[in-house]
Amino acid sequence: MQSLYPVISVLGIGVAVALVAQFTKGRSVTRRFVLGFVAALAVGAGFAVARPQFELFAFERSDDYAWSIVRGRMIAQDPVLLDVFALDPAIETDLRKGLLPILREQRGGMNDPAMLQAVAKAAAAAFRSKVMPVAQRGSDDAVAAWGDGTVATLLAFRTVSDEACADYAMTGVNRTSPNLRVDAALSARQRAMVAAYKSSDPGKKLPSSEELGAAYEHARTLAQPPFEEADMAAFRDLKDQPKARQCDLMLRLFGAIDRLPLREKAAIYRTIMANG
Repeated sequence: MQSLYPVISVLGIGVAVALVAQFTKGRSVTRRFVLGFVAALAVGAGFAVARPQFELFAFERSDDYAWSIVRGRMIAQDPVLLDVFALDPAIETDLRKGLLPILREQRGGMNDPAMLQAVAKAAAAAFRSKVMPVAQRGSDDAVAAWGDGTVATLLAFRTVSDEACADYAMTGVNRTSPNLRVDAALSARQRAMVAAYKSSDPGKKLPSSEELGAAYEHARTLAQPPFEEADMAAFRDLKDQPKARQCDLMLRLFGAIDRLPLREKAAIYRTIMANG
């Protein structure tokens, strides 16, 4: 329907010009040309003015049209979504079901902060339900590559604010306004997630609690600066810590995990995927 509107506009302009030509027979060629030109401008302007209302009408009544608008804007902002949608048709179906009612209810534009948050939340939910259960059984290399992007992503959020860094670290949801550095970091993680999904082996087992505990203990010894007792106590009460403290602790933790041998690193990131 979106691509049909320009065709309708051109047809409308053509009809207007034809009618002018029909009703101005006998007048001079110059006069007929001027009247035809004026009619074309008037009808074209009318279609231009009416287009937002036409699109709103179509958006609220046609799921296919509405999703074509939303999908196009999402992919324009994050082209990696094309690869994500190709993994499993259910991913796009879930996003469509989750987003269209919200967008219609709030009637906000795709650049509205509330809409961006709704998109981010729905996308995160789709990843948790459709992508991570498969990606968590990817190869050690692919899973570790996904996890290795965590520090860069948190640092990107910290350029926005400590609050943005902490919020993403604690929830995994992007609630910031569009930001080139944040968007690039998130896209890189999505590409790594796609790679982990594609390398998935259903027979791959999640690490045991003993393996996971040993990996975290090893990571603790690699933290820079080293974790002190006060830091460990703060981790046990992380959600109640100040935002700057949350951001700092998570950066130090993931920085330490990045220094682990591949197998231990993959064990931790595989478990993070499994826990959503």
